[in-house]
Amino acid sequence: MAEMKEGEAYTLLHYFESKQYENPSFFYEIQLDVENQITNIFWADAKMVVDYFYFGDMVSFDTTYRTNRHLRPFAPFVGFNHHRQTVTFGAALLYDETSESFEWLFRTFMKAMCGKKPTTIFTDQDPAMAKAIAKVFPESYHRLCAWHLSQNACKHINHVYKKSDSFASDFKGCICDFEYEDDFLNAWESMLDKYDLRQNKWLQDLFEKREKWASVYGRHAFCAGATITQLSESFNGRLRGYMKPTLNVLGFFRNFERLIEDMRYKELEENYEMSQAMPPLNLDVLLLKNARESYTRAIFLRVKKEYEKSCNILFKECNQVSKIFEYKVCVMGDMGDHKVTFNSEDETVECSCKKYEFVGILCCHALRVLNLWNKLVIPSRYILKRWSKHARSGCVIDNSGRIIKEDPKLDVSNRFKDLCRIAVDISSKAAESDDATNFLAKKFVELVVEVEKILGKSSSIANQQNVSETIATSEKDAFQAKGLKKKEGVSRVKGRPKSCLEKKSKRKRHQEKPSSTLH
Repeated sequence: MAEMKEGEAYTLLHYFESKQYENPSFFYEIQLDVENQITNIFWADAKMVVDYFYFGDMVSFDTTYRTNRHLRPFAPFVGFNHHRQTVTFGAALLYDETSESFEWLFRTFMKAMCGKKPTTIFTDQDPAMAKAIAKVFPESYHRLCAWHLSQNACKHINHVYKKSDSFASDFKGCICDFEYEDDFLNAWESMLDKYDLRQNKWLQDLFEKREKWASVYGRHAFCAGATITQLSESFNGRLRGYMKPTLNVLGFFRNFERLIEDMRYKELEENYEMSQAMPPLNLDVLLLKNARESYTRAIFLRVKKEYEKSCNILFKECNQVSKIFEYKVCVMGDMGDHKVTFNSEDETVECSCKKYEFVGILCCHALRVLNLWNKLVIPSRYILKRWSKHARSGCVIDNSGRIIKEDPKLDVSNRFKDLCRIAVDISSKAAESDDATNFLAKKFVELVVEVEKILGKSSSIANQQNVSETIATSEKDAFQAKGLKKKEGVSRVKGRPKSCLEKKSKRKRHQEKPSSTLH
């Protein structure tokens, strides 16, 4: 592997420091190996931490993208926002894909996110990744990507795909179609017999992990309706449009920033469109009017589709035990039945399809039963905040206990607007009276004097800080000139710092050594 140019690793550290100077909530951490050389790098800006706070219930993690001609693994953490657009929660450049690297990365990610763990995390079938997730995120539901399963099936049982056109459909059905475990097991056994695959070792091993990929076992865990890591793959595809194989690490970071800014602009556009116009409503239905007021456009369209399907639902059976009513329903034209349970005491509803638990919106079966009980709007308990127009309300605290300011550059203008609003309000009231006007004018003069005193003290403190920073910078330059690195909280490294791109063929990189935090 090619070494970084002289001073480039220092430039990388300076890049992170400048980002943290712009916004103290910017988080980064770098892992050093036993020879104090940079191996793994993780970073998350303030907006990523905020996004994770609101939308980090489902995370897709993927390492298939390679950053340059040296094939360094790039590992983004991505998810859905309230518009079902892709958002990034953090990213890493890895030296390798061992369980030790993944474990360090997941612990660092959790540290950046104040200990919050995802409800569901999607990955491919990497065993090292699975081992690390079991250690760091034991409470999270680890799901395997359905698309990767199909691709692996093509490799391991390609002869079956070639012989039969129906195998792909049967295999996909086992992954996605069933609500009850018995039905899934029967379908799996039938598939093995039909294609003579009972002795296939790959399928035997896959069946042992069925709780990670068969939807019948995963419907209880929220995952925003995702079933595959296509979210990550789509993100990687967009990233390729911003990258060149000749880019160094710093160039990669800057182009990655451009991608993130463009993605965030898409959300701003959607927010603007949402504020200017409502989605079209072809039916004069109170439930849809209420849903349109509550949900973002993308989620409303999904709810609308479920409502339209509910109009074609037939009741086949009803059983009552005390306050519990159990209905057997089916969509006209479909073969399968669904069980919907309604509690008349607390007015809760639950369906065997688990769409609410899985996706976060009520299914057509539940909406039909609610309509039967004269519930003409969606109960507020079933409107998830993460899908609502107000998903981003509230403040977020970073891992240092500070309230996160997503863009500190806007602080001055925001403060100016707030003060103007107050000043205009009180001035308009005072203008109604000569005495009030004279009193306020006198107070304004006094306030000007007091504000100047405060600004004078702030300026003096800032000048002292600038002197200290100049001394620190000169000291750092002196160390760089000697080929040394001096950083608060990190022991001095002998020789110049090197990057995660560097590799010596016989060097053992991962030995027992604590991470070094550089933030």
